Amino acid sequence: MAVSALLLALAIAAAVLLAPRYLSPPVPEMAYSEFTRELAQNKVQKVLIENGGLSVSLADRKVFVRMPNGIVSADYIERISASGAEVDFEKPGFDPAHWASILVPLVLVAAVLGMLALQADFRPTSRWPRVVRGISNRFDDVAGQEEAKAELQEVIAFLRDSEAFTRVGARIPRGLLMVGPPGTGKTLIAKALAGEAGVSFMAVSGSDFSAPLIGIAKGRVSKLFEQARKKAPCLIFIDEIDAIGRKRGGGGSAADREFEATLNQLLVEMDGFNTTQGVIVIGATNRVDVLDPALLRPGRFDRQVHIGLPDISGREAILAVHARNVKLAEGVSLASIAKGTPGFSGADLGNLLNEAAIFAAREGVAEVTREHLEAARNKILMGLERRSLVITDEERRLVAVHEAGHALCACLLPASDQVHSATIIPHGQALGLVMRLPEHDRFCIPVEKLEADLIVAMGGRAAEEVVFGPKKVTTGAASDISHATSIVTRMVTEWGMSPAIGMVRIARSGENLPREVEQEIRRIIDEMYEAAKACIEDHRDALDALADALLEHETVDGDEVRRIVLAQRTRLAA
Repeated sequence: MAVSALLLALAIAAAVLLAPRYLSPPVPEMAYSEFTRELAQNKVQKVLIENGGLSVSLADRKVFVRMPNGIVSADYIERISASGAEVDFEKPGFDPAHWASILVPLVLVAAVLGMLALQADFRPTSRWPRVVRGISNRFDDVAGQEEAKAELQEVIAFLRDSEAFTRVGARIPRGLLMVGPPGTGKTLIAKALAGEAGVSFMAVSGSDFSAPLIGIAKGRVSKLFEQARKKAPCLIFIDEIDAIGRKRGGGGSAADREFEATLNQLLVEMDGFNTTQGVIVIGATNRVDVLDPALLRPGRFDRQVHIGLPDISGREAILAVHARNVKLAEGVSLASIAKGTPGFSGADLGNLLNEAAIFAAREGVAEVTREHLEAARNKILMGLERRSLVITDEERRLVAVHEAGHALCACLLPASDQVHSATIIPHGQALGLVMRLPEHDRFCIPVEKLEADLIVAMGGRAAEEVVFGPKKVTTGAASDISHATSIVTRMVTEWGMSPAIGMVRIARSGENLPREVEQEIRRIIDEMYEAAKACIEDHRDALDALADALLEHETVDGDEVRRIVLAQRTRLAA
């Protein structure tokens, strides 16, 4: 900061000294022929011979006359003197114009660097790093992460009474690394930890250590730990720590050297302080694979706390926390919402309730109903409804047949997730959608479930071919094909689910897979497509009934889809 202030002071001083010269109006130039006439009429009072020309003083103004090559002969000087004008020469030594041309660019650079450094060292609203005391967050405000909260209890105990640990020779981890997908509550848990322990809390991000001048980022690391020791017991929370802790690559550029110096300073600081001082560092990232090994070794970030996506009970608990400030209508079941939101993070669930509240406010009602929550979930999963999109009757029927094919295959396959709803109302980029929801969270997916998903994905294109013919199939199955290809590729190359390839992991060579692997992927997809066509052909009446229902109602819920399919199967059996 002292260097920054010095640069700024020098810039201000130079600006004060040079401003009169550069802010004063420029001296106008006079043509040589005009000067000759003025000289002949004895109107020139004084001539100062300078490098490059003449500074001429007339009765009413001063002008500058350029001379060829800046050369003035002795005879010409005598001619000027004969006209009655006073003649003088520029004093040797200091040339303001020359030195100003050198100093001004340097001063401007110094001013810019000084301002950047000062801006980097100070924040507009508060001093950096900001220390917060009396955090109001508690573990009760964090739902769906019971295992993580249990693991952090010993940290709370240490911060409250460190002597109980040191008496028996125990050492609390100097660093805790919270690892998990975005939106799972890593920052909230860190705040709740500080609130439960009743200690000071300092929150920064990895990007805070980027700076325009060499050495500033390293100094910020030192400043951060220095302030933490003064405020101990204290928690330092570094969000997105991968921005400062990436693996060192030994690059030769100045930026690489500055990055490594900053990371080295962080490593030294974490080794340098004594844990009995009550300073614990908590890092958060969703890219633990890119962190430098030296950062993860025992004595630094030697403990990892996984903050994963919540399960169904965790989602219900998170919804209950977010619903404290939302007026839910009577009969709204948070358990039902949790069941229908697999894979949602805590941030996603909070956004879901907020979107539902926005829908309720638009309608002018005071409570959030089940329909509002359904609309909010559909918007998040499928995109906003596009009822204004105009499509022809022919395309509308084709979309209805396509979605009916997906829904029919899902109803006929026991291993498939149940159909929640089918619609031909455009959402986002899709002209229609079939939403399926699992009965429970899955952590291990069997082959029969994957094959059922593939048949359902192929059901839309198969229905188009069966109803309209091979030449009438459309581009509407592009996303289905991409999804199916992704699943089959992982089945063959990662999960060992292909008898022909075996239980081996296959790596790509550039962008391509081995030829036999690509052939096996195509064989599986072809088999799944033929299975989908067989489902459609064997239950053509059910397909037509589903398509007609979609054309009539635009959206059909899962119970109605299953009723239509069951009715047609019962009729055929009779």
